[in-house]
Amino acid sequence: MILVIGATGHVGAEVVKALAARGLAVRAMTRRPEGVRFPEGVEVVRGDCEDAESLREAFEGVRKAFLMTGQVTGSENLHTRAQVRAAKEAGVGYLVKLSVAKGGEDSHPKVAAWHREDERAVTGSGIDHTMLRPGRFMSNTLHWKHMLRRGDEVTVAFAKKRTAPIAPEDIAAVAVKALTEGGLANRTLELSGPEAITPQQELDIVAKILNRRLTLREPTVEETVDGIVRAGMERELAEAMVEHVLRGDYGAEISDATEKILKRKATTFEQWAEKHFKEEQ
Repeated sequence: MILVIGATGHVGAEVVKALAARGLAVRAMTRRPEGVRFPEGVEVVRGDCEDAESLREAFEGVRKAFLMTGQVTGSENLHTRAQVRAAKEAGVGYLVKLSVAKGGEDSHPKVAAWHREDERAVTGSGIDHTMLRPGRFMSNTLHWKHMLRRGDEVTVAFAKKRTAPIAPEDIAAVAVKALTEGGLANRTLELSGPEAITPQQELDIVAKILNRRLTLREPTVEETVDGIVRAGMERELAEAMVEHVLRGDYGAEISDATEKILKRKATTFEQWAEKHFKEEQ
């Protein structure tokens, strides 16, 4: 049995789908299983990292697991520690952990320290594992859809900062390789898409797909910080993180690991957007 935590997320849902397509026994964990649809044969369980008993039940009989956390950076009581504790108690033999690019080391020192602790919960567990460190998800642009339903303007922070965004489907494909084919044990994989582009360039691509004239508004630094604070981060840390991003070139480095592991070209943003924004036409 393979457990997928965060099974309704952009990456987790793709991991579930791919494992189920291979005919493997998959258990999808989500905090709100009511009304969630998964492929036929997938077992759906409720699990909450703040509820040790629900985690214990979710991990029962599991031999491999995909781990992730939606915690706000800087949060106390690391959910990954709770997940690994439950995994060890259940005798899980292999973990694939979804982390962040470079383990957050290119970010603000407090952010980097938090991610180090998050990863250490897995790397120090004694359980064989694969650490996935993807850059910015292409799916971060999906929140543009509700703005595009209202008009032709999209508000995007860091509009001129280049990153090498990666398709969640590609991250999931690497995770499935690690869970099913071996050869990636105890490795840390820096993953990226095949090109470094800006949000402005991404919007230009979406405009072409939709055949619309779209404009981008970049919020002020203060507005950007306010948005991060509303998501749950402490203001002091949010301010420091935004300043750090504006000063550097965080997330723009291109890795060939995705292509080497999948033995195919990594998905470009245009290819991904054709699939996910075409429905808006």
